Amino acid sequence: MWHALLHLLANGIAPDQFGSPTAALLGAFAVGFLFGVIPAGASEVLALGAGAMQPRALVLPLLVMLTAGHVAGKLVWYWIGTQGHRITQPRLRRWIDRATLLSHQHSQLGAGMLASAALVSVPPFHLMVVAAGIVRMPIVTFTITSFVMRLLRFSVVALFPGVVRSFL
Repeated sequence: MWHALLHLLANGIAPDQFGSPTAALLGAFAVGFLFGVIPAGASEVLALGAGAMQPRALVLPLLVMLTAGHVAGKLVWYWIGTQGHRITQPRLRRWIDRATLLSHQHSQLGAGMLASAALVSVPPFHLMVVAAGIVRMPIVTFTITSFVMRLLRFSVVALFPGVVRSFL
């Protein structure tokens, strides 16, 4: 997979390669990034789509790339949290204020709370990302915790239709 990715980066995508596994993986990263930056809650729909992929060998790599893109997109919001005192744009200011309140209510904000938010969205993951930036959670802790728990979440979502189908 990495060889194909390096080849793609070096040579670009020819029109006949748009349906290639490499293009699908890069697309999963890009769309994951987009839905990491835009808090629309659509990442789970993408995970469902990844779970339906054929050949099945592509499911896990797609979920990994989707998750990597999603967490990379959330790093934008983490950074916004670190800049919270400077933000004046009204919509962003509301996000910052809500996340600041959350960080004050949970003064022991740590990897456990972030893990809970990343896995089950309680408290909302997006707000926890901003709060993690506000309290300056170490970026390595933030990234690893977010990646592992989001990958678990997306994997469960991707497998869910198959589990339901097996009972029908």
